[in-house]
Amino acid sequence: MAPTDPVLLLTRPEHRSRAFVEICRTRGFAGPVIIDPIIEIVPCPLDMPLDDVPGLILTSTSAVEAVAGHDLRGRRAWAVGERTTQAARAAGMECSFGGADANALVAHLSRERPGGPLLHLRGRHARGDVAERLAAAGVPTHSVVVYDQRDRALGPAAREALDGPNPVILPLFSPRSAALVAGQVGEVRAPLEVVAMSDAVASAWTGSGRLQVAGMPTAAAMAEEVERICDG
Repeated sequence: MAPTDPVLLLTRPEHRSRAFVEICRTRGFAGPVIIDPIIEIVPCPLDMPLDDVPGLILTSTSAVEAVAGHDLRGRRAWAVGERTTQAARAAGMECSFGGADANALVAHLSRERPGGPLLHLRGRHARGDVAERLAAAGVPTHSVVVYDQRDRALGPAAREALDGPNPVILPLFSPRSAALVAGQVGEVRAPLEVVAMSDAVASAWTGSGRLQVAGMPTAAAMAEEVERICDG
């Protein structure tokens, strides 16, 4: 590794980090990559049947993966983001793209007003109050926790990079991961470029470094920011 090669430090779950690396590679990123998830996704037992639920709301691919053992073929669903929409369709659901973020999804369903009640499959740590806001808008919606997001400590490779001489590019995809990483790293020696997926993620970052927000809350827009940083 040359003294000025930027290091891409990814703290998403392993498979999502690898998918993001592939996007960055297609855009020309050739530098070293460290994958060190700050959160472990753990499915939670679902103590209710999904057979009679008219429609599902999915705000992450983790929710789709958590209910993989249920037969949801043909089930009506609405999802946040293209990747979650595609994952739900791959699982056999009749899933519509509801928007790029939770606010867009709530606005979309408030206009569409599908027959309910709807069920939001979510993580234990969730933002956006999707079910509550939809219910207040007249769309009966409940929520159930289908996965947990457990904190993890950053490993030695990540800490070594942050204390080293090379620039580090740190994409952050959720407010919780931003807060967790900031709480663990404090001040760093490496020149640090933080890329936040949204304003909410940026607000949760309390660490050092130069902070920028992606133009859209998508992996493609995040990869575009990585490319822009590398191009100087």
